[in-house]
Amino acid sequence: MAAEAGADNVTVGSPILQATLRAAGGDHEAARAQINDAVRGIDLRKSRSPYLRYRHALGMAARAEGDYNAAYEQLRRVFTQDFHPAPVHYHASYYYLADLAAAAVRAGRADDARAVLRAAEKILGLSRSPRLDAILHRASALLSGPDDAEAHFRAAIAGSANVRWPFEYALAQLDFGEWLRRHRRAAEARPLLSTALEIFERLDARPWTERTTAELRAARVAVADSAACEAVADLTPHELQIAQLAAEGLTNRDIGARLYLSPRTIGFHLHKIFPKLGITSRAQLRDALGHMPRSD
Repeated sequence: MAAEAGADNVTVGSPILQATLRAAGGDHEAARAQINDAVRGIDLRKSRSPYLRYRHALGMAARAEGDYNAAYEQLRRVFTQDFHPAPVHYHASYYYLADLAAAAVRAGRADDARAVLRAAEKILGLSRSPRLDAILHRASALLSGPDDAEAHFRAAIAGSANVRWPFEYALAQLDFGEWLRRHRRAAEARPLLSTALEIFERLDARPWTERTTAELRAARVAVADSAACEAVADLTPHELQIAQLAAEGLTNRDIGARLYLSPRTIGFHLHKIFPKLGITSRAQLRDALGHMPRSD
């Protein structure tokens, strides 16, 4: 429809947004290919809004890949490179400040990011939407010292924009949870990380799901591996019961005695179970099943 109407911003922006979703789902290679196809033959210097989406999409792909230096370089371009950085787009640039700050911390570019944040705060003053306020608080929390960070984190997750912008809310929950755990406050971090994980799983944001799962485990919370859960879902209830008993160390004869089946029948079922779980031996069953509750 945009192509027919000559709405070039939408014609370019739509596939870039699709690519951003792909990157958020973890498919950074396909995302980059779609981004490059979308802008081929387009002079983005004349279209600031698609230009920002283009940089953000490339930044998202880099973050999904774990390349925070590349992510920061892309996101930094939504502001000018002047001594006093200014937004490339008069309002849209500000929505990437928190992502810029997150990449900066991991890329060792926090000082440069602070200069961008200070300039943005000076321009904006107190005239902010609830969403933008949450974004600025998250950016400030990430770039602040330990005495100031907590107040900004709490402000970032307390705003009214959380329902409408769940991905940004989950990112703030994850960042705050990480901060708390690193300050030896794991008990306080767990509910924040659990909330973030639920949102990331619902949105199928796989790189962030994996990162949040790792944080929860570091906070001593048992979390089932998402890939394991998908594999387990392919098992019939009967196969799951057999797999769980085998994972506990029971022999085929022991399992057969419990289920009134022959050891040979149990072996036949395990022969079908292993490929479904992507394993080749009995010793791998416990890990493959993750932390599934016992099926009785």
